[in-house]
This record gives sequence, structure tokens and C-alpha cells, in this order.
Amino acid sequence: LVLFTGACWLDQVLPRYDVVRIVGTDTKRLDSSGYFDSESPGMQATNTRDVRFINTAYPSGALRVFRNEDTDWGFPWYYKFDSGNLMAAAQAYQSNTDIPKWVVIKSYGWRITYLTMFPNALSIREATGPDEYVIPWLRIFVFGGLLILLVWLYFRLRRFKRERIDPVFDRIEDRMSAAAGA
Repeated sequence: LVLFTGACWLDQVLPRYDVVRIVGTDTKRLDSSGYFDSESPGMQATNTRDVRFINTAYPSGALRVFRNEDTDWGFPWYYKFDSGNLMAAAQAYQSNTDIPKWVVIKSYGWRITYLTMFPNALSIREATGPDEYVIPWLRIFVFGGLLILLVWLYFRLRRFKRERIDPVFDRIEDRMSAAAGA
């Protein structure tokens, strides 16, 4: 459970890349009631802020909405201070199905509809086409490094058990069999 939770947390905070077509942008005033945003009038709001959104479409036609907010100095540490410039770039890359402009959006986070959570866009650049694939090197290094660490830890614990714990149980077993034979 700990490994699964850690892997989910890393999947949520590490960047990913999506090749999409920008179909529009929007700014909404949202009430924040703690951890998640809400458009529901029944929730008690602690503060209100404007949130920029980038509406996109995948080459398959599936739709995705990205949030565009600064991370500032907070976690995760992407030090994003240019959400206004990113919105201007998103508006410049906006296109329709007749003459599509494909872009690569680097983002982190998950889209969870029922919690009103959106992935946060970090950067936008023009793509070579709808079939461009960006290799997520950071995700590969982090998850690969953790896998290597877990395998190393497994073998170290197995060796520790074989060299330190098993001999103790063997001595106890020998004494118990000697006491039972006497």
C-alpha cells in the first residue's frame, strides 16, 4: 500500500507531455474550499481567485482541459511565475480542425472530474505534428531509480535475514530439540 501510494503521488507530481490542439482559453473565478476548487455554491469558500484554463483536443478527438496557474515557490517546485505569458502563447497557438496547430503541453497533475481537479500546464511549444512523441526522461529516471533501489533493498534484506536472523532461529531450534531429547 505504501509503494502504491508513493507511486501514485509521484505520478501526480512528475511532468508529462501531451500533444494536443488548443481549441480555446478561458478564465474563471473559483472559490477554494481547502484542497480542491469548487464551482458549487453550497461549499464554504475560504478564498476566491481567478484561474486560467486551456481547452484542448487530442488527435483522436478526446478533449482535455488544463489549468494554468503559477506554482510560485510552493510544492511541486516548478517555479512557474509566467501563467500570463503561457496564456498568451496558448491563445497564439489556438486553431480549428481545418488548419490544426499541434502543440506539446508539459503539465503535472491528474484530471479528476468529481473533485474538479485539472492538470496544471507548465509550458507550451509547437509540435512537429500530431504523431510527435516526447520521451518523459525525468519520469523514466525517477521510476527506474526507485525500482533499482527497491530491488537492491530486497536483496539486502534477504541477505540480512540469511546471515543474522536465520542463525538465531537455528540455535533456538537446536536448543529446543536438545531439551526435548533430554
